[in-house]
Amino acid sequence: MTALELPLTLAGRASESSTIALDQGPAQPIPANVPFLATVRRGADIRFPAGSVILVAAPDRTPGAGAAGAGGSALSTTPDASVELLITQAQCIVGRDLPPALARACEAGLLALLSVAREDELGGQPGGDHLFRDILADIAANCRQQDYGVAQVAQRYKLNVRTLQKMFQKHGTTLREHITTARLKYAGAALLDPVNAAKKVSDIAFEAGFNDIATFNRLFRRTFGRAPSAFRTEANQATAGVARAEEADVSQTG
Repeated sequence: MTALELPLTLAGRASESSTIALDQGPAQPIPANVPFLATVRRGADIRFPAGSVILVAAPDRTPGAGAAGAGGSALSTTPDASVELLITQAQCIVGRDLPPALARACEAGLLALLSVAREDELGGQPGGDHLFRDILADIAANCRQQDYGVAQVAQRYKLNVRTLQKMFQKHGTTLREHITTARLKYAGAALLDPVNAAKKVSDIAFEAGFNDIATFNRLFRRTFGRAPSAFRTEANQATAGVARAEEADVSQTG
């Protein structure tokens, strides 16, 4: 873990019973095939006698996370749908040679799941921000509405705008940025969905909640490193390549 930026959030699953020691603390058991979520401040020592282990890690940039003595190591093996889905998705892409645009999309999806898992864990501990989590869920459900913004969220939760902005600043972002990110994630997923193959990029942008195609293109390129059309084309080409490879395998075995 010393090669990764610390502190970090770590999720994983081992095929055999294992142990993990967080921040030079005592070894804690990890049951076989049980997903776990850990907060790592200074380092982690994972020991598994046999089998395999899959790990997904990301820097923990929440306010105060890197301060000396702030927070502490934590390990959870409590069943959590977001951790289960995170590990399943990670297993699907391990070892695959993905084109850059598709790799970025997969990475964004894994990081989003890891973020949700971490927020769920915080929500069950003292100091967890239940209201903040409720607002995040509201954004995910309603961000595609073009008139959805800071004023609407403040009205829904009966908060003044300044209080709302401070709440997001504590988490290192702004409400407007979070809404934009949610819309971009929706658009990226929609562009990859074969159901939308006949839809214009502009139609998907408007469905995602953007009302200006130039702004959408600029923000999408900044986030995914490609224009929306190129992002879709690369993903389609990768999918077609996998399909051709599978057909070739079938013909050879037949």
